[in-house]
Amino acid sequence: MKAAVLAALLAVACSAAAQYPNKPIHIVVPYQAGGTSEVMARAVGDHLAGAWKQPVVIENKPGGGTTIGAAAVAQAPADGYTLFVNAASYLINAQLMSKLPYDPAKDFMPVTLAASNPHVLVVFPGLGITNLKDFLSVAKARGKSMSYASFGNGSSGHLAFELFKKSYAFDMVHVPYKGVPQAMTDVMGGQVQAMLTDLLAAVPQVKSGKLAGLAVAAERRTPTLPDLPTFEEASGTKFVSRSWFGILVRTGTPPEIHRMLAQEIARALHRQDVKDKLLGLGMDTYGTSPDEFAAFMKGESDRYADAIRFSGTKIE
Repeated sequence: MKAAVLAALLAVACSAAAQYPNKPIHIVVPYQAGGTSEVMARAVGDHLAGAWKQPVVIENKPGGGTTIGAAAVAQAPADGYTLFVNAASYLINAQLMSKLPYDPAKDFMPVTLAASNPHVLVVFPGLGITNLKDFLSVAKARGKSMSYASFGNGSSGHLAFELFKKSYAFDMVHVPYKGVPQAMTDVMGGQVQAMLTDLLAAVPQVKSGKLAGLAVAAERRTPTLPDLPTFEEASGTKFVSRSWFGILVRTGTPPEIHRMLAQEIARALHRQDVKDKLLGLGMDTYGTSPDEFAAFMKGESDRYADAIRFSGTKIE
């Protein structure tokens, strides 16, 4: 009897995969329109639409630190027609929020790590600091009389700066803002002295001299700010931090459909025109396997858990 039921389920799954996709695919982006995650999602969507001859709809569902978008996908059928663009906040929320409208450990499965954008250390130009070593000397001397901005309490920028402080043994006061623009405005005005921000946001302000860029938290220099050293080059100590975007699908999606999505989205991210387009925004592209993405998220989750623990971060 069990064998017959299993055979029937396999037949249904194979039939669904054979017909997939036969209607529009939706990619939910949990941010406002116009951001880098949407650019990445549209590049992937354009490729899927061309490869599979079905429309791909980008849906922006901002709010709740990405929880609104995640909840919408968690309530959709597990049929491979609704994808979710996740980021660091997806992992951080699981550790800071006790009552999420979904179970991050059970409701989603990884498809691929899509792209990342390294963080850049920027400071108020009025400090007269032009390199990382001088910044560290001043920060260690002045301590909590100095402050740093982030684009939200519990954000990747906040926890990254906490890891930065621990790695380099200095202290500063955290000042959270509701988004990057407000935070950067106050760093430019000197109300706060420093910030780790996404490369894309930093480039125009550093090039114009409104912010002083000290180092990029990446393994290598970025072509968008080629004169900016990595943390390791600037100090001798390696420090890597980034905003990243991946793609998840509902747990329970038929294995063959999951495989098709992973393979075709990886093809999109390996296309040279897609890589060039995202590199122009300061983003590296990946297109990993689901298992590689799962391992990456485990490592990132552990890093954030460490930062939350020693910083005492709580959602207020």
